[in-house]
Amino acid sequence: MSTDVTADRDEGPQQAIITDGTGSVWTEEQEIPEPAPGEALVRVTAIGICGSDIGLIGGEGPPWMDLPVVLGHEVAGEVVELGEGVEDLEVGQRVALHGFIYCGTCGACRDGRYYQCDDLQEIGFTVDGGYRKYAAWPAYTLTPLPDDVSDVQASQIDSAGCTLHAMQRIQTSFTDTAAVLGPGSLGLYGVQLLRAQGVKDIILTGTRDERLEAGEALGATRTVNVYEEDPVEAIMDFTDGRGVDVCVEAAGAGDVLETCLQSAAKQGKIVLTGVFGENKEIDPDHIVAKELEIVGGVTSSHAVEEVIELFRRGDLTTEGVVTHEFPLEDYEEALDTVRERRDGVVKAVLRP
Repeated sequence: MSTDVTADRDEGPQQAIITDGTGSVWTEEQEIPEPAPGEALVRVTAIGICGSDIGLIGGEGPPWMDLPVVLGHEVAGEVVELGEGVEDLEVGQRVALHGFIYCGTCGACRDGRYYQCDDLQEIGFTVDGGYRKYAAWPAYTLTPLPDDVSDVQASQIDSAGCTLHAMQRIQTSFTDTAAVLGPGSLGLYGVQLLRAQGVKDIILTGTRDERLEAGEALGATRTVNVYEEDPVEAIMDFTDGRGVDVCVEAAGAGDVLETCLQSAAKQGKIVLTGVFGENKEIDPDHIVAKELEIVGGVTSSHAVEEVIELFRRGDLTTEGVVTHEFPLEDYEEALDTVRERRDGVVKAVLRP
C-alpha cells in the first residue's frame, strides 16, 4: 500500500467535482475508495478538459449518460493500490485511462467493438471520472505508460486517439492532399497524424488566428480563416480545382459538413470526428456524384498504444495544443476559460 494514499485517507475525504447536467458544477466530499476485485486505485496526476465535459455540464451528452457524475475521462495517473486478482498492473506504474466498461459478451464486444457494447458504461459519463485525486477503476481500462511520455501527454491520448481511430477507418497515401476543418485539439492532432502518415499537403480551416498559427507550426501547409476567405474556394484553389483526397471534419459546428462534401475530390474520403448535437442540412448529390467515402469515429479505441508510440517518437506533441494548466481546486476558472475560449486557450489540463 502506498504511504501517500494511507496518509491521505487519514486526513479524511477527498474533494470530487460533480455535475448534474443543469449547468451546475460543485465539489462534494468522497471517501478515497478501496479497489474492488479486478480494480486498481489510481492517484490522478493530469486530466484534460474535454469539450464533452462542457457539454455534459449543460446536459448534452451521449444517450447513456447517467447524472449526477464526477467529470473527467482524459486521465493520467499512478497506480497506488491493486484489488484482488489484478496481475497486469503494478503499484507505482504510471497509466492512462481508456474509460469504457463493457460486458465482453454481446455481439459488439465479441466483434472487438467494445466501445459499442450493448451495456456500455463510460467513465466520466455514467461512472465517476477523474476530477478528483483518487479513483478506482477496472484494471483493463488502464494502460501502462513509458517513462518518456509525460503526464500531460498521457492526458491527451484519448483526444488524439479519437482522431486517429476515425482516420484508421480510411486509407491514406503520401501523395494525398488533405483538409482539416477545425483547429481545436482534435484538428491539431489531426494535422500531426496526417503528417505522421506521410501526407504533406494539408490545409487547415478555422475561425481563430492563434489556433491556425498553431496548426501551421504543427505542419499545416496552408491555413484559412473562414471569416476572411471562403473555405471551399480556398481548398479548391489549394488543389488546383481538384479537391482534397481526405477531409477531416473536427469542428462539430457550422456548415463544415457541406464544406467537406463540396471540397472533396472525386472518390475522396471524409472523416467525421466532431459532435454536432443537432441536425445539419447537406446536399447528398455530392456523395453520389463523386462517390465519396464517409466514415465517423467517436472513440480512441484500438488506438491507445499507437498514440503512446507516436508521442514517444515525437510524431505527436502537445505543444500548441495544451495551452493552459490549472490546479484542480481552480476548476471553476479552468472550465470558464475553456467554455468562453479565453486567453487563447485550445486545451486545458487540470492537475490535482
